[in-house]
Order: sequence, then structure tokens, then C-alpha cells
Amino acid sequence: MDTSAVEFGALLREARRKKGLSQVELGDGKYSGSYISHLESGRRVATPEVLDFVSRRLGVSLLEWGVTGKVDGIQAIRDPIEDLLVAERAWSDHDWDAALRHAKQAAEAAVAAGDLGREWESRYVMAQALFASGEFADAADLAERLAEHPTARRFAVARSQALSLASISHRAADHLGWAVAYGARAVEASSSAPPIIAAEALMSLVSAMSEAGHSPDESNRYLRRLAELAPQLTSDHSRGMIAWAIGTAEFAAGDVASGIAHHREAKELLDARRDLRLWSRFHRSAASCLLSAGIVDGVPQLVRTAALGLEILGNTYDLVELRQVEAQLALRTGDPVEALRITSEVLVDPVMGATALSRSNTELLRAEALLALGREPEARAQFRGAAESLEHEGRMRAAVKAWRQSFGDSEEETLTKT
Repeated sequence: MDTSAVEFGALLREARRKKGLSQVELGDGKYSGSYISHLESGRRVATPEVLDFVSRRLGVSLLEWGVTGKVDGIQAIRDPIEDLLVAERAWSDHDWDAALRHAKQAAEAAVAAGDLGREWESRYVMAQALFASGEFADAADLAERLAEHPTARRFAVARSQALSLASISHRAADHLGWAVAYGARAVEASSSAPPIIAAEALMSLVSAMSEAGHSPDESNRYLRRLAELAPQLTSDHSRGMIAWAIGTAEFAAGDVASGIAHHREAKELLDARRDLRLWSRFHRSAASCLLSAGIVDGVPQLVRTAALGLEILGNTYDLVELRQVEAQLALRTGDPVEALRITSEVLVDPVMGATALSRSNTELLRAEALLALGREPEARAQFRGAAESLEHEGRMRAAVKAWRQSFGDSEEETLTKT
């Protein structure tokens, strides 16, 4: 480069002003206005990609910039694509730490290059890795920020994806009010998005609404829209995801026959080769739904299949839910001693017993086990603990039921999560 970075910046500023463009307009959504400002002041060194971009935007040849060879300092600026590709591969291999590390490096490189699109994409992979590793609060926080990122404001698909991830992260963290709110925003943002993105948003909303105890009347219109989208999807796996979400919502609404039918459809469509962890989670979810409906037939096999995958690939949250369904099965098959053992071990575990890991569900199951063993005072105390946890999670209807049980109401209910 024959000119210094400062001299190049002066040429860039002059060419931009001749075109009548602002710094933001020159960046055109690919590079931020602040990055263009840094180029013009000489605080940033243009990469070949940047030179090509601004040359095309301004109609200036590389020779007019005084470029005769490699750009000075090009090796000092990392290309985000390499780390991003490694991060995405690590994520697909369930290596969450590596995915997070490389996605963070990719995001930093994208910021240095002023590439807003790559920065958003890299941080989205970071949020996915945080969610997959069980860091739900951090995943929700990052997803919320991504929903307000310039790239998300420009592209409905990016905004909807970020809002959907915020919703499912809040749901996993038992912040159900926020999960419903972000799910609703995701549905709104996806109104003009492709069917697969709209379906993702609707699934995040209906799952949050079902878990938060919203009435079927409130969620029916979203379930209908979700069912209408299914034929528009080309992937059997994606249609299986929809069938899973609809079936679970139907179980929660008390429509057991429809729930069983949709879960049977989901089992046929979901591809274990594509995502073994998700396949295992589906079996855990289907087992829990059946047990909550008082059905035991076929459940032991579902639980065994779930355990095979989740014991290897599952995060702490997955394992807690697996232990919960094992306790449910023990209760329904007349073994409250085993149910008490499982739930007690989970609650005293410093990691698995954390408030953010569906502690209320474990407490409810332990209370049921104590009640079945005739230890009524202890059961009432455990129901009180569950009621307090449920209130904290925003599951008010379930909290009211738990409070009633703590006062000696004989009605029992096991609450499940998708």
C-alpha cells in the first residue's frame, strides 16, 4: 500500500463526500458507520474485502486508492469466517465450550472488521451454545441483545430467531412470563418470514403458554397457525418438531387422544441421525406427558430410549428432567420409595437442585412420594416449598394447586415440561 492508513482515510472521506453518502450509508448495513469513521481517521486498516466493498460502493478503482500490493497489517485482522465455521461444527458435535470459544473469537474479529452481519451470526452461535450447555440466563440475555442488534432490525428472520431463542431460554430458566412475552414478539416479528422461521416462533410461544398454564382458548389460534404451516415445510424433521409441540400442548389441555396421535406422528418424523439429543428429549417429553395423563403402557421403553441419549449428550437440565420422569414412572408403578430416593438426590445436589433447573417439578414429585408413603406432614411442607418455587417461576395456577395440597387437599397433579 503506497499510502498510509491516514492518507487512505482522507481519500475515502473525500470520495464518500463526493458521492453524498453518510458513513452509515456507505457501510450499507454490512459495515457500521463507526467502522467507516475509524477507516477515515486511520485508526483501522482496510482489509482487501473492505477495499473491494468501498471501491464498488464509491465507483473508485483500487489503483485510485494507491494500492499496489498487499494491505499493510492484513495479518493483524482475523477473518471471522474461519472461527465461525469451526464454532458451527463444534456446536453440531455438541462441544459447547469449543463452540462458544470460537464463536466469541469470530464475533471479535467481525467487530474489528466492522462486519455487522458476521458479528450477529457469531453471537447467535454463542447464544445457542450457552443454551445447549444449560446456561439459560446468559443465553436469554444475549438473545435479547441480538434482537435489538442492527442486523436484527434490518432482517426480520434474524430478529425472529433471536426472540425465539430468548423465549425458549427463559422457558428453560423457569421465567415463564418472559418466555410467553418473547415468544409473542417472535411470532409478530416472523409475520413476513419464511415458514420454517414462523414455525419456530410459534413453537416457542405455544410451548411457553402451555407450560405457564394458559388456557387452550388462548393458545388455539397459534396451534392452528402452526398446523397450517406444517405442510409448507420440506423437512420431515421440522414437521416432526411441529407435531411434538402441538401434541404436548394438547396433553396440557387435557386432549389426551390428540396428544398421543401427534406424538406418534412426531416419533415417525423426527430423525435421530440429525439430532440424537433432541430425539432423546422427545422420548423423555412423550413419557412425561403419558404419565401425567395416567398412562403407563409403553412408558418404560420411552424412558430407556431417552436415557441412552441424555446420559451421554444431555446437559444438566436434560438430566434433571430425565430424573423427574424416572420418579414419575416409579410413582405410577407403585414404588414411592424409589421416587423419593430419586427426587431427594436431585434436590440435595448443588447443581441439579438449583432453582433454575425446574426445582418446583422435583419438589412436587417428592411431595407426592411422601404422601404415598403416608408421611403427610413432610408432604405438606414439600408442597409449600413447591408452591413458593412455582410462584417465583410465574406458574400461578400450579402454585395455587400446590398451596391447596399443602393444606391437605387430596387432589394430586404432576406438572411436566416440554
